[in-house]
Amino acid sequence: MKMPPLHALMCFESAARLMSMKAAAEELCVTSSAVSQQIAKLENMTNIRLFIRSPRRLELTTEGRIYLRAIRPAFIQIAEATQRLMNEGKANKVTVSCTSGFAIQWLLPRLPAFEKANPGVEVQISTTNRQVDLLSEGIDFAIRHGAGNYPGLESECLVNDKLLPVCSPRLITREYDLSSPGDMANYTLLHDEHRLDWAVWFRALGIEDVNTDTGPVFIDSNGVIEAAIAGKGIALVRSALVTEELESGLLINPLQVEVNSPIAYYLVYDESAILQKISRRFRDWITLTAAAQHEHAAIHKRVK
Repeated sequence: MKMPPLHALMCFESAARLMSMKAAAEELCVTSSAVSQQIAKLENMTNIRLFIRSPRRLELTTEGRIYLRAIRPAFIQIAEATQRLMNEGKANKVTVSCTSGFAIQWLLPRLPAFEKANPGVEVQISTTNRQVDLLSEGIDFAIRHGAGNYPGLESECLVNDKLLPVCSPRLITREYDLSSPGDMANYTLLHDEHRLDWAVWFRALGIEDVNTDTGPVFIDSNGVIEAAIAGKGIALVRSALVTEELESGLLINPLQVEVNSPIAYYLVYDESAILQKISRRFRDWITLTAAAQHEHAAIHKRVK
């Protein structure tokens, strides 16, 4: 694979982004002639015309526009990694992207411990269900619900406990028995965006004749849990997300039946994120916190 000269790429990217040889020259602290020569070198190497030049106007060719879109992420990644390297030991902010459900049910209740141990550090939480681009959006960490395979990124499992059905104790009435998994068919099933979880749960128990396509779908686990507390149906959630609700009695696990899930919550980040000392501290804190909770839950079950 033949790489073009980096300086030629820089000149092209700057001129194409600013649509001006003069502006690119000022940004790169060189002459307009030098910028033009470097772009000509790139065009000669690729044998592709990248710009349409006229006395009053600079315009990208179709190939030039496509090439710019292709190389821009690399320049953004280099700039972000360099900034993180320069900020090592100086940064006092960590940015985290996760769903509102994970933020409310898991992260926020535990975050004061990190803030107490790191006074003056600001943790910015961006709640979204979309998959963010960590580098281009300036996000240090994302918490994603999946199988853990994120090409080009580091991932560490945080929450991988079992799926369990929960509901308000007020929901269980004499009208409908709820003594076996099959009885769930008599109740409203509440879904988050991962609505296949109920099918996984029933299949793991050897039950194939329950229609899991019915019931309201919420955008995240927070909506599902709130609906369950309100007595609107039965939710299927990770036990780590409803620890307080179960301990307080707002929710119950009516069957005491849990099943494994092929997906989990992962801490995902670009390796350059941990160039910053505070980001390394956050990564170590959140992974140790998750591991400690998992161990606590295991001990609690053994005691029971």
